Amino acid sequence: MALTGFASPAWAGQNDASIRLPQGHLALAAGRLKGVLPLLHTPAWALHSDLNGDLVTQRALLAGTALLPHTTKVLDLGPRAHADLKPPHSWTEVRRHTRQVTLPIEGEVPLPKTREKQARRFEKEGGTVAVNSGQDAIAWSHMERLHAASRDRKGLASHQRRLAPLLQRLATEPWTFAVTASNAEGKVIASGGFVLLPCGTCVYAFGGQERSKDSGRASVAMLCEAMRTAQRMRATTFDFGGSQDAGVDKFYAEFGGVPVAMRRWVSAPAWFKWVFPSTWNAWTTPSRVLDADD
Repeated sequence: MALTGFASPAWAGQNDASIRLPQGHLALAAGRLKGVLPLLHTPAWALHSDLNGDLVTQRALLAGTALLPHTTKVLDLGPRAHADLKPPHSWTEVRRHTRQVTLPIEGEVPLPKTREKQARRFEKEGGTVAVNSGQDAIAWSHMERLHAASRDRKGLASHQRRLAPLLQRLATEPWTFAVTASNAEGKVIASGGFVLLPCGTCVYAFGGQERSKDSGRASVAMLCEAMRTAQRMRATTFDFGGSQDAGVDKFYAEFGGVPVAMRRWVSAPAWFKWVFPSTWNAWTTPSRVLDADD
């Protein structure tokens, strides 16, 4: 299989881990939780491990992951994980969700009228949107800056040390593209990084914006163009990547994003939830959207 999207070793840094089989590949990020506990997890900023292949192949990939010598493991299986996959004994399974829009093979991308109106207003007032593919390091540097700024505003770690080299690797891949939205003065105020998967899905993997009166419409215009670009690159599904933030999830829903179930597998020592309760809760809180559907 082609090593594209989250199945590519480009997601794994020098000290990360990979599982390789003739039928597939799984790149995994390694690190230390609280600077102490060895942690293995789905690569940072990528909520899908892009499991492809039949049940036997997926089981073999995940079995190899379970055998790796890390104290804690957090794996996001993605929406294409086989329904019959079961977590190893003593692991915790958590239901999460992403949101997806089906892209037509040809014709206009179906966008809600309110979103189209916001995008048109952004451009009418002098805003511009640009698509950057190939080795455009400048576009990805804007992505890095705005992604970090957005996380800082929310009080979340930006992981700049890992983010910068990751984006440098991804910017050179033929299956990625970046979209930037600039205001009337030419300043980039919203951006996104997008990843094409072998299954025909385009994932919104990174995003960020600068807080301003134009940033909301800029983000809308950026995502509208990203969806059109994904269609031109023959993607059949646009995936917003999933978010546990209710406001962000609502934003994706207003693009027509339909909730799609995913699963997370967590392995940690029995004492972990008592010593690190906030981390455990963050890892294991299920999707409220899916709970509401039950």
